Amino acid sequence: MKKLFMTLVLTALFAATAFAQDAKSYRGFTDFSYTLGVGDTGKDFDRFTLSTTHGYQIDDMFFMGAGVSFEYVSDMGAAMVPIYGDVRMDIPVGSHSVKPFVDAKIGYAAGKIFDGFYFAPTVGVRVPVHFVKALNFGLGYKLQKISDLKVNTNALTFNVGIEF
Repeated sequence: MKKLFMTLVLTALFAATAFAQDAKSYRGFTDFSYTLGVGDTGKDFDRFTLSTTHGYQIDDMFFMGAGVSFEYVSDMGAAMVPIYGDVRMDIPVGSHSVKPFVDAKIGYAAGKIFDGFYFAPTVGVRVPVHFVKALNFGLGYKLQKISDLKVNTNALTFNVGIEF
């Protein structure tokens, strides 16, 4: 049942974003992250992440969207797929085009070993470039709970991404 639900959600997400690119307020992100586990239980959960988030820019500051990521835990040879809602605020700093931002992803991660609540707040900076809308650099913290093991795999995250 979980696999069917996840397949349906992913299909709907990608189908919706295929048409959203023509919308005036559409905004999309693709990020690559390295996540470093912290604490006694988290140290074994270093992981690489590739994520994509799509949604709508509400006004000059606020963005709301949804996304999916693929996280691979190299020490365990296991993966998880978080599906999340995303809220982002770009902080205006005078007339500068480089802007700091805060971001929060909240959702659920599913996988063979990993299965549970997912929360990933990030602070960073948005740098406009010519070949895409912007590059984003962030530092975040992931709170991930593994339901079956009753273990928290909290981690520090370093993000680099493109905005289109």
